[in-house]
Amino acid sequence: MNERFEVNRPDVVDESVDGEVLIVHLGSGAYFSSRGAGDSAWQLLAAGCTAAESAAVMGQEADAVKAFTAQLVDEGLLRPRATPPAPQPPVTAVTGPMTLDKYTDMQELLLLDPIHDVEPEGWPAAKQGGDRP
Repeated sequence: MNERFEVNRPDVVDESVDGEVLIVHLGSGAYFSSRGAGDSAWQLLAAGCTAAESAAVMGQEADAVKAFTAQLVDEGLLRPRATPPAPQPPVTAVTGPMTLDKYTDMQELLLLDPIHDVEPEGWPAAKQGGDRP
């Protein structure tokens, strides 16, 4: 897999904190988590490194990074890159499995959009006429 990818924005938002990446797919309402090697792979792939380049930087097996990349693409978190790659983030060799944990327990809440799901008059809409509380 020699393709370069980017985060599927604006549908996907992500944040890496203390060796864990949290990824939210606003279109599906699912959110994801990956730690250690998965976080490092995410950072490299999102910056535009190929799976092979990411594997070399991380000291991982290329097939493992390719499988992880395919999972990210299948979930709609990464898409083929339309812009030049970003500078490679500083990532050191990370050992261990790359796992992507998927959570759907908050889908309904994450899919709510009170800012955009409104009537033409806006939100909140004041009652016209009559008694007001």
